[in-house]
Amino acid sequence: MKYNHFVRFIMFISLLCFLLLVYGFAKGAYTVLNPQKTKLIVSEKSQNENNDEGVHKTKKLKIVALGDSLTRGVGDDEGTGYVGRLKTLLQKDYKQSASISNLAVSGAKTSDLLNNLKKKNIQETIGTANIIVLSIGSNDLFPGANQLNQQFLKTYRPDEKTFSHNLQSIFKAIRQENPSAPIYAFGYYNPFHNVQGLDASSSFVYRWNNLLEISVLQIKNAYVIPTFDLFYNEEKKYLYTDHFHPNRGGYSEMADRLTRKIGSQLRGESSE
Repeated sequence: MKYNHFVRFIMFISLLCFLLLVYGFAKGAYTVLNPQKTKLIVSEKSQNENNDEGVHKTKKLKIVALGDSLTRGVGDDEGTGYVGRLKTLLQKDYKQSASISNLAVSGAKTSDLLNNLKKKNIQETIGTANIIVLSIGSNDLFPGANQLNQQFLKTYRPDEKTFSHNLQSIFKAIRQENPSAPIYAFGYYNPFHNVQGLDASSSFVYRWNNLLEISVLQIKNAYVIPTFDLFYNEEKKYLYTDHFHPNRGGYSEMADRLTRKIGSQLRGESSE
């Protein structure tokens, strides 16, 4: 009798081990066959943990815009871009007037912005800002859109090390001139997602967004404004005819998202 109980016990343990083995194998196979997608948008949690101080309302906000052709508004047939729309929306939706100093340069890379941040007049302008907005890095990632093709992407390796270093240097330089104004940096979208043979370029954009997020999270009162999801599968609707810059609708979407972020952080009235 005792022998029979022992045999049943051994059989039970063996069956349990077999089931655990099957479960582990199945779970491992599922993980390999169904990898999690890379997160494209900075989570609200990570943003809020980054000292969500926002900005105080004043009689007139002084907004300084930095960066490249996206901040210049290239592709907008109204010539307004996201910067001009930001000013309009702040007044319309939040009754907050603002002045804009747009210091962006079309075609600029992170190295160009770094050099501009060494200029005395730009440093002084940044120092007086209540809000700083910028778009920079797209020209580092896609320096020559006309040379992009499927074969090029197979061997293309963007310089992540230099890009990351330049980003961190840019934010540190801004903070050196202005320790407190919130910084809003636009993330990156992929204008070539719907181009046959170039959809693989999204993997580079994912990485660029991750590097931007890492850099921003190291800076107090700085935030990423994601754009990837705004343009994803909406390229025909929101891109200009050059298939790189936003059009009027694309800039409107960017401005709406930026304004909502700033508006959610506007504090009560304070001195001018």
